[in-house]
Amino acid sequence: MTDVQTLILSLDAADGTDRRQAALALGAVRDDAVVGALLDRLRVEPDSRVREDLTWAVVQHAEPAHPRLVAMLADDDPAQRRTAAHVLSKVASADDFDAVAPLVADADPDVAIKAYRAAANTGGERAVGVLVARLGDGDLLQRDSLTTALATVGEPAVPALVAALSSDDAVVREHAAETLGHLGGPEADAAAPALEALTSDAVPAVRLAAVAALGQLAFAADEPLRRIADGDDPLLAQLASRFSEDREVA
Repeated sequence: MTDVQTLILSLDAADGTDRRQAALALGAVRDDAVVGALLDRLRVEPDSRVREDLTWAVVQHAEPAHPRLVAMLADDDPAQRRTAAHVLSKVASADDFDAVAPLVADADPDVAIKAYRAAANTGGERAVGVLVARLGDGDLLQRDSLTTALATVGEPAVPALVAALSSDDAVVREHAAETLGHLGGPEADAAAPALEALTSDAVPAVRLAAVAALGQLAFAADEPLRRIADGDDPLLAQLASRFSEDREVA
């Protein structure tokens, strides 16, 4: 039995440390034959730490693994789609954007979450449209994951996020404001006028999200925050005042 065969067998060891060591060693092996074993183990590995090491190992063999990873994106099993999207997000090849982009709308939230990052990492600015279209989807974890993916894209996402502030869906408006706040200043400073306008929204949560987002911007938000602090809404005025005071201290 060769050393490589021994390492492949160790991927099924009872001890997680042994599996991690085997994965890392196989990642360093210059033998395309290990790809199948790594992907097979990645499909069933229950330990998140081992999964990350297996992912790293597969990324080291990205070229020979590519056909199987792309095929996994269309698998009926959500776990397969999720795994493939996660690995391809680490490879971060622009050539994979068209393959991963449809998964941002996957019915399985865990798949969609992995696809958000994969789309951002492979598509960059090209991913803005498909990502912004998912604003408001899912629970808090899913929305936060989308926000993080859009923040990865950065300033090129700002115009589409500003447009989303006018959505008919209050959840989308709120999520767009939160994401602009996450981007912060100076990247999202161009959104300051639209965010100030949103502080008159009919939905309280949207108004609060708009003020909170302004509080994360740079100098472009100074005057809007002062105007809101002098406004008629006591809650928004209090929040805007705190942000203004923090800026003065800083």
